[in-house]
Amino acid sequence: MDTMFESQRPAENKGQPTARMMEAFHAVMDAGSVSAAARHLGVTQPAVSRLLKQFEAELGVSLFNRAKGKLTPTPEAHRLSVDVGRALDGIERVRRSAEDVRRHGVGRLRVGVTPMLYEGVLHGLIGGFLADHPHLVLTLENGLTDTMIDWLLRDQVELAFASLLDTHPGVDTIPLVETQSVVVLPANHRLAAKRSIRAEDLAEVPLITMTRRYSSRHRIEQMFRRAGVPFRLRAETNLSRTICDLVRTSEGVAIINALTWGGSGLTDLVARPLYPRLVNRYGVLHLADRGFSRPAEQLIATTRRYLAETMPDLYLGEPS
Repeated sequence: MDTMFESQRPAENKGQPTARMMEAFHAVMDAGSVSAAARHLGVTQPAVSRLLKQFEAELGVSLFNRAKGKLTPTPEAHRLSVDVGRALDGIERVRRSAEDVRRHGVGRLRVGVTPMLYEGVLHGLIGGFLADHPHLVLTLENGLTDTMIDWLLRDQVELAFASLLDTHPGVDTIPLVETQSVVVLPANHRLAAKRSIRAEDLAEVPLITMTRRYSSRHRIEQMFRRAGVPFRLRAETNLSRTICDLVRTSEGVAIINALTWGGSGLTDLVARPLYPRLVNRYGVLHLADRGFSRPAEQLIATTRRYLAETMPDLYLGEPS
């Protein structure tokens, strides 16, 4: 039981107190006796006594008065006790940090994310992820999917949460969620009574959508053209959260992704499925010829767990 605790110091450490010496000293000061310190440390009393003598010899200071088998701390011991306690706290922090590195990795993680996926997915999990990785520096960059593909190719981000509609030969994808577009309208709107809404129902209705910078906007316009229905644009924005606010303050209705609507928490508006269905897939983009760092793997795993718990109907599950 005492072998490791009593092991000899390497020759190059001569003249420097070891952590074991400080632990023995601190235990005696805290417990009040060698026997109590030995029980606390799980070693024998002779082992503690030897370490105390070695500690005194290394420091060149008498730390205890010894009389009739009893140790009484000297004033020097009381003064030194505070610094030894701080030093041992520092050693414990190093041990905890080493364990955290072993379990979670350490460093910097650079991630791209579209505004919609941040609001609809990452916003709900990123705080917990950072709490689990206290030594990680996380950089989140917002942008559109085509911008993030460029960031990946330029090595400006390690991975990106984005639409999987836009692809590149050097970029691989990990599908995470599949959604469809919905029509968002005031609860008292005449179309709110319908269980679903078709493009023909919107022929005379002002529309609010994302700007044409988004591929989803082009797909919506294409759907209206195929249905032979005029596309009556009332307002457009590049912020998905703003769309619902515009529905409240205008006479229009919005066509948005169900993922955006699911995170809105609004009660004065309703959403109805849009037909023909516009299916959207979202997930992780990453360079095809590179693996993931440990923090990146853990962020993806955290995202999967979050989606499985909060959006089981949209989550595509683990790859088979």
